[in-house]
Amino acid sequence: MQKLIIIILLGLFSSVALTGQEYLVVMRKTVLIKGKTSFGRFSCTYQNEQDQDTVSFSKVPNAESLMDLSIPVASFDCGNRMLDRDFGKTLRSEEFPHIEVKLDDFKRIGQQYFGDIWIMLTGKKMKMEHIPFDINKDEEGEFLFSEITISLDYFDLSPPKKLFGLVKVQDELIIELSLKL
Repeated sequence: MQKLIIIILLGLFSSVALTGQEYLVVMRKTVLIKGKTSFGRFSCTYQNEQDQDTVSFSKVPNAESLMDLSIPVASFDCGNRMLDRDFGKTLRSEEFPHIEVKLDDFKRIGQQYFGDIWIMLTGKKMKMEHIPFDINKDEEGEFLFSEITISLDYFDLSPPKKLFGLVKVQDELIIELSLKL
């Protein structure tokens, strides 16, 4: 009888622990980097559909990284080869061929999601805390979306200039992170 009670209690505690865990399955990751020039706008896209991830909600602050992306700079598509080359040159892809993006401390508060994002570019790390993620829907289903702004100056990058300085890239870049669920 004691064994039966112990088994029932263990079953109850383990089912409570399982229902308390929440996670999201990420089917596709898309990173869009947008910028402005004195002439117009540009955008460069990275998309990864091969690596499926499971992102668990953090129960402990400063928990281990929940999702790591190592993005080859050469895999961004800016629309044409000249822009691709200029993008790689600006990000010093010969010296630093990858951009590292990590998601930490991911949690849901009400209907909103938040996480800390680490970006490592040109050997420098930047941590952005408590970044909001929205759940959006499109024809393919639901996805988590977040938008952050970074400065090229923080990463010791010089915005490129073309045509004797007539076309200049602004210092700020907007990074859109989209995680298809």
